[in-house]
Amino acid sequence: MKSLAAMALLALAGCAVPTTSVVPRGDDMFTVTRQGSSAWVSVDSLKTAALQEADAFCASRSKRMKFIYNKDIPAGPLGRWPESEVLFKCD
Repeated sequence: MKSLAAMALLALAGCAVPTTSVVPRGDDMFTVTRQGSSAWVSVDSLKTAALQEADAFCASRSKRMKFIYNKDIPAGPLGRWPESEVLFKCD
C-alpha cells in the first residue's frame, strides 16, 4: 500500500509545470512564469524573480520593462507548488 502511495506522489510530481523563460503573448506582450520547487517557497520571492527576469529581458533590448499584470497561485494540495506569472511589455 505504501508503494502505491509513493507511485501516486511521483506521478503527480511529474505533472508539475516547469518555470518558463520569456514567452511571447502577442501585441508586444510577454510572460514569465516562476514556480517554486516546494510548497515552502513564497509567491513573493517567485514574483520578484519573474520581474527581475522580465526587466533583464527588456534591458537586453535596450528598453524598459512595463509591468501589466501578475497572477500568484499559492501552494495547494496534491503537490501543487506555488507559482507567479508576470505579464509585461518592453517600452
